[in-house]
Amino acid sequence: MFVADSPLAQWRFDVASAPPSGLAPLLGSRPERPVGCSARDWANVLLDAVIARQRWVAYESAQQIHDLVELSAAASEDPGGVQEFLATELALALGVAESTAGRYLLEATELTARCPATLDALEQGRISPGKASVICRGTADLTAETTAQVEADVLPGAGASTIPGLRNLVTRSVIRRDPDGAQRRHEAARRRRYVSRRSESDGMACLSLYGTAQDVAVIWDCLTAAADAAKTDAATGDDRSIGERRVDALVDVCTHILDRGLLPTDQLLPTAQRRRPHLLVTLPATALLDPESGRGEVAELVGHGPITPAQARVIAADATWRRLVCDPVTGTLLDYGRTTYAPPTALTDFVLTRDQSCVMPGCRQPAHRCDVDHREPFHPGRQIGGDTSAENLAVLCRRHHRAKDTGGYQLLRTEDGDHHWTTPLGRTYTRPHTRHWEPPEPSSATALLEREADGDDPPPF
Repeated sequence: MFVADSPLAQWRFDVASAPPSGLAPLLGSRPERPVGCSARDWANVLLDAVIARQRWVAYESAQQIHDLVELSAAASEDPGGVQEFLATELALALGVAESTAGRYLLEATELTARCPATLDALEQGRISPGKASVICRGTADLTAETTAQVEADVLPGAGASTIPGLRNLVTRSVIRRDPDGAQRRHEAARRRRYVSRRSESDGMACLSLYGTAQDVAVIWDCLTAAADAAKTDAATGDDRSIGERRVDALVDVCTHILDRGLLPTDQLLPTAQRRRPHLLVTLPATALLDPESGRGEVAELVGHGPITPAQARVIAADATWRRLVCDPVTGTLLDYGRTTYAPPTALTDFVLTRDQSCVMPGCRQPAHRCDVDHREPFHPGRQIGGDTSAENLAVLCRRHHRAKDTGGYQLLRTEDGDHHWTTPLGRTYTRPHTRHWEPPEPSSATALLEREADGDDPPPF
C-alpha cells in the first residue's frame, strides 16, 4: 500500500487529474519503484502509466489532425501544384503507402468539418485514434446533422467499447437515424467493391475481397462445394483441411484461366506491355539447379517479396525461365537474356524486368501495369533531350508519371541504378535499385572464390 503523501501516490493523483496536454512531463518524471513496493502496487502504477500514455497519444493524434488540415490549406495556396500530389509528398515523408497518406488527409478534413464532437473526444483523450476513425468512416455518407445525432448516441459509451463493438454501435445508430438512406448507402458501398492483397511472412500472402453480402456468399458456397468435391479418403494421404481445399480450388480455377488465356466466356485475356498475365520469380542459379549449394540464398516473387528457394522451385516446376546477368557486387540487373525479341520489345522487357515496379519510393504498382517513361524527355528529330536507352528509361505508374511530368517532381538515375527523387517542397528520397540477386556474405564469398579457382564459373544470376 502507498502512504497518502508518498511520491508515487502523488504521481498517480497528478496523472489521473491532468489534462492530456500536460501528461508528457508527468510521464517523463515517474518515480522509481521504491523498496518494499509490492508487485501488485507497482503493477497499478504501471497500468496508470499505460492509461495516461494512451490519453496522451490520443491528444497528440488530434494535434496531428489539426496540422494535416493546415498542411492541406497551405498546399492549396501554392501555385506550383503541391496540392494535387500532397498525398505523395506526405507518403514519402512518413514512409507509408500513398493510399494511407491520402486517408490521413481525408480523415483529418472529415473529422474537422463533419465530426467535431468526435475530434473533441479524441483531443480530450476519451477515445483512441482507431475509435475516432470508426466513427468518421461509419458516418461518411451522412449529413452533418445526422452525424451529430450518431455522435451523441455512441460517444458516451465509446471509451469502454472495443473497436468491433463501437462499429456495431455506429451501424445501429446510423440505421435508426437514417432508415431511408440504408439502400442508398448500400448502392454507394457496392460501387466501392474491390479485391486487394498484402504480403505476409513465411512466404504467404493475404487476399481480401470487399463486395456485397450476396456476391461473397456465391464465392464462398462455390469454393466450399469445390473443396468438398476435392475431399479424398484419408487413406490416400490427403490431409488438407477444408480451408486449404477452398484455397486450392480458387487457385486451380485462376490457373486454368491463365494457362488457357481465356475467360469462361471465351474472351481473350488482355495483355499489358505485350505480355499476358504471368508470375515473375528471380532466384540464383545455384538455388534452382543445386538445392544444397544454394542453401541460404533468397528468391523473389515480384509483387510479393522474398520467398524461400524451395518455394521458388515449386513455381519453377511448370515455368519458362530466362537467363539474367547481374552485377556480382551490387546484384543489379545488367543483361536480360533474349533470343527472339526485336530491340524495342526487348528493351521494354529489360526495363520491366530490371525495375519490377514503379520506381517512386513506396509504390508497389507492378511494372507491367506501368508506363516505360523517358526520364529525360525524348524529342524526335532534335539534338536535345534523352535517348531511348535502358539508362534513360524507368518504370512509372500513371500517377507518378504525371507527378514527374507536370507535378514538379524531379527524377535522377545514378550509375548504380538508384532512383533519386526531389519533391516540389525540395525534399529528396531514394528508391534503391532492384536487387535481383543478393551477393554472398563474406563466408559465402570465400566458397565462391574457391569454386572459381577450381575452374567453375560463378552463376550469372
